Amino acid sequence: MISLRFLVIGKDIDYGGPVDPREVKMVLEQLYKPSFEMLKKWEMNEKGVGGVFAAQRGGAIILEAESAEELSPKIKSLPFWARESWEIIPLQTFQSAIEDLDRQIEQVKKMAAMPPKPK
Repeated sequence: MISLRFLVIGKDIDYGGPVDPREVKMVLEQLYKPSFEMLKKWEMNEKGVGGVFAAQRGGAIILEAESAEELSPKIKSLPFWARESWEIIPLQTFQSAIEDLDRQIEQVKKMAAMPPKPK
């Protein structure tokens, strides 16, 4: 099966209200750090690219998978999965985009060569 590329964007869910520093310590140590370590391994093992958004609580990575169904459990395995809002965007290769454009250009050429409809 062909491997697909997905842009995976995670943004922290804002729970609002005051935050207990002990809870923040626990969340950072037990959820965020292990999640970032997993993402770093995925980036290295899959020769992917990703990172966190500068000065923001979110980030993105491009991952390969055979399907969205294959990708979903992988993302859900991240310790901070439930604390993030996720957007998954399938990516089309530049080569397939060029092939699509070539087909569109041919269609437009055929349409342009047709005689105009009488009024």
